Amino acid sequence: MTILHLLSQNHLTGAEVYACQLTDIQVATGHKVLQVSNGFYYPTKAEKIELKVETKSRAEFNESVKTLKELIAKHKVQVIHAHSRAASKLAHSASRGTQIGYISTIHGRQHVSFSKKFKNIYGSHQIAICENVQDQLVNEFGYKPENIKVIRNGISTDLFFPKKINSAKNKTELLKIAIIGRATGPKKDRTENAVQSLTQILTAKNINFEIHLVGASENEIDKSLHAKNVFFHTPPTLHQGIYTQFDLVIGSGRVCMESLMSGVAVIAFGEAKYLGLCQKENFNEQIKSNFGDIEASSFGKPEVCPAQMDADIENYYKINVSQLMDLAKTAKGQFGIKTVCDQLQKIYEASYFEAHYPGWIPVLMYHKIPTQELDSPHKIYVTQANFEKHLEFYKNAGFETVTFSELKQFKNGTRSFDQFPKKPLVLTFDDGYWDNLNNADPLLKKYNFKAQIFLLANNEISHNQWDEANSEKGDKIISGTDRKLWLNSNFEIGSHGFSHKRITEMTPDQAFAELIDSKRALEKEFEREVCVYAYTYGDTNAACAKLAEAAGYDFAVNTDTGGLKMFDDPFQIFRVNIFPDETKFSLWKKTASWYRSYYFKKRKK
Repeated sequence: MTILHLLSQNHLTGAEVYACQLTDIQVATGHKVLQVSNGFYYPTKAEKIELKVETKSRAEFNESVKTLKELIAKHKVQVIHAHSRAASKLAHSASRGTQIGYISTIHGRQHVSFSKKFKNIYGSHQIAICENVQDQLVNEFGYKPENIKVIRNGISTDLFFPKKINSAKNKTELLKIAIIGRATGPKKDRTENAVQSLTQILTAKNINFEIHLVGASENEIDKSLHAKNVFFHTPPTLHQGIYTQFDLVIGSGRVCMESLMSGVAVIAFGEAKYLGLCQKENFNEQIKSNFGDIEASSFGKPEVCPAQMDADIENYYKINVSQLMDLAKTAKGQFGIKTVCDQLQKIYEASYFEAHYPGWIPVLMYHKIPTQELDSPHKIYVTQANFEKHLEFYKNAGFETVTFSELKQFKNGTRSFDQFPKKPLVLTFDDGYWDNLNNADPLLKKYNFKAQIFLLANNEISHNQWDEANSEKGDKIISGTDRKLWLNSNFEIGSHGFSHKRITEMTPDQAFAELIDSKRALEKEFEREVCVYAYTYGDTNAACAKLAEAAGYDFAVNTDTGGLKMFDDPFQIFRVNIFPDETKFSLWKKTASWYRSYYFKKRKK
């Protein structure tokens, strides 16, 4: 894809570090990446283009919108990723009327205004760096929860590892503390409060200490706090070597993440709140506010609780090497840049797809296509004659079928949307019955339609024993070497697990194995990529959806539940049940653009 990162940098911030580290991975994986900003303060492999993103007048803003539009057209940009309020405002105006994807990462709490509630300037999808940002966007701005995803700041984890473990020292040794971060705005109050409280607490405990202010100059901090054991360091480009000079780091955001990965103990104290010593027990709570930088309901005020800081100093001396190693591992799992980049790529693709086709795509679910009516309590069949009537209806209504592998090509930009159907339709079949191949496939070919077939990875299953305990009564499923016949059909292969068991009744490890191993087995058997999974019985939940994503699928489908649009929840895609007695009217209704919303309201799902 061609990706444009839009920033408004006048000095180095965590947002620029985040964007640049994302950029380097994106470039390495074959994307064309541009970075547009007021200025550049961190190295990146992207093509840099200077532009007044943070403008001072309406005339300047209009000129920047014009220039950005020209850049988008010249470089054939497919996705804009904005990283600040000024960048989001500019991207919103420049992308209007185009068919490019546009998302924003929101790095902090936003000032509430009528214009932001009335008009979402942050793109089709918003990335919140922590839960408190997500809560504000939903509760105060009224933005749709399904369009907001928490994806934390990414860190190049190979640059940070527990090289030097600063385990608890004896109180008679020198304790070196770093307070890291700029000394302007709320961070100035944070730094001054921390210096004052630390000095009082450590002096009272007769602990020999040094306080190093990394990123603050002498003229920025109250003169009364200057002392022989308080040292000032100009803002450096932070790296592991800086963190490991100290026994204890006080900071927030990326400072806490990188310190923890380096094996250094951390007190989380940000622009909004003092959270205290980071430990395994409170780690998940601390990351909700990006380690004290972002309150959910207000901007907060960075004040120290002396009693809590006193207790935190005592607890610091109780930390052991094993605890620091565990924290380093946990931090890497949450903030690894590769994981973040993979998550963002899915958001890029969803935004890009929806910019071209914002509506609901009907996904219909068939099972058996017998020649005669069946005595079936489940009614999961359509006779061959009726199936042809269905295809005639779809053809006359102007529908064109797409498969999930084709949807993947459109969403990742490898296939032009010039080829995308005006009225797309996805036909799906579960289980892999013989009558699908014998009765449905000839009709698919006759009407020039394609369909998705969800096969069991266990190629020895020859009957649907989950419907009939007596296998002789069960309907025949293609098994063994006959399964190669699917390769000459108008069916594309997806996974339906191994043996038609409910994934929700498995342990997380079993469920993940079911997902990933069935994918691998089918890909090996048919020498084709398998990009979609169908949950058996339509039975799934949010945890299983996350496992399907982790297993490497691009999509997963169920029945009856799911988002209003495909990319609201691509791992719980709503499918419409098709029954034996469908009429032209019912088919019209079930494929209508409003049907998903109607169904949602009717069933209260």
